[in-house]
Amino acid sequence: MLGSAFQILRVEGIPIKVHWTFGFFFLWIGYIGNKAGLSRQGIITLGIFALVLFVCVVLHELGHALTARRFGVQTKDIIISPIGGVARLYHMPEKPAQELIIAIAGPAVNFVIAIILGVYLYLFTVQGLMPVGDPEKIFDVSSNFLPALFWLNTALIVFNLIPAFPMDGGRILRSLLSMRWGRKIATRWASLMGQLLASAFIAYGLIKGDYILVFIGVFVFLSAAGEYRMVAAEVLLQTGVVRDVLRSNYTAIYQDDLMHHAIDLHSRGPEKDFIVIDQWGQIQGVLHEEFIEDAKKKSDDQAPVKEYMSPSYESISQQLSLKDVLLLFQKKGYSIVPVFNTEKMVGVVDRKGLNHYLTARTSFWQNWTRK
Repeated sequence: MLGSAFQILRVEGIPIKVHWTFGFFFLWIGYIGNKAGLSRQGIITLGIFALVLFVCVVLHELGHALTARRFGVQTKDIIISPIGGVARLYHMPEKPAQELIIAIAGPAVNFVIAIILGVYLYLFTVQGLMPVGDPEKIFDVSSNFLPALFWLNTALIVFNLIPAFPMDGGRILRSLLSMRWGRKIATRWASLMGQLLASAFIAYGLIKGDYILVFIGVFVFLSAAGEYRMVAAEVLLQTGVVRDVLRSNYTAIYQDDLMHHAIDLHSRGPEKDFIVIDQWGQIQGVLHEEFIEDAKKKSDDQAPVKEYMSPSYESISQQLSLKDVLLLFQKKGYSIVPVFNTEKMVGVVDRKGLNHYLTARTSFWQNWTRK
């Protein structure tokens, strides 16, 4: 969802990127300005206001990113889209108190901006905090620019502090609940709040014909569910071990078999990756799915398996953590590994099996009763 973003600058070593859809935001600005009957100057002012809004959102996300850095958490990048911004941290800190401070940092930036604007407007302007004129044409009056910016930052504070994912308030709620019940349960409740809020957005948007609000509701709903899945997967990877995903019923292929046999097994059965053995049953390597597909494309089904197999593999124990297995798959590119208990092979673990295990146990509603 956050792909196809283009870097426009770098602040404190953090890339600031704009999602390609951000251009539609300015088209929408022009549309609503014209629909509201703004003058040409009013539409231009509205466009400038949108750019200043962009700066406020970047500062908000930098608040998260620079605070996270103080706790040793680096930020991959900051991406700005039509529906807001996101600082993509490489990971969240283990301590709930640190996550709490990081979550508060973003709205705190908007609070500081609002305070500065509010003090200036109240003490040094005749107009004060409130815009004047037609509410639908406030940008036709140039003196409304700063009051509008003040109220916008105030609105950003209130909206972001709603205690529901993916807003900052959801992360604040999660960090507070985590102090008592742990990260997984806390995330489940914060995600539930997010989905309830999203459902209200969708229902209200459909009733009022506000399809932008419907779109935001759908985004919030999916983001809330995605946050829970991500955290639940992290917990499974940290607490699970190989025997939880061990497949004891597996098919081994002899290295002198023809690829026709491997292609047939791949096509007809659920197994896609195979252990390769010699005539004495000793492991000689592994046959990954992409190797089988390569032979199939080349119509090379009469070649012996040993010509396509990879001799590179690693044996693992039943007690190895699932996190270490995932790292092994990612770093070494393995799709299947043999599992041993002392000197006896007891089964295999493959990438697809691990993914299926994580997917089946991180569904939000299906696993509501699980701890």
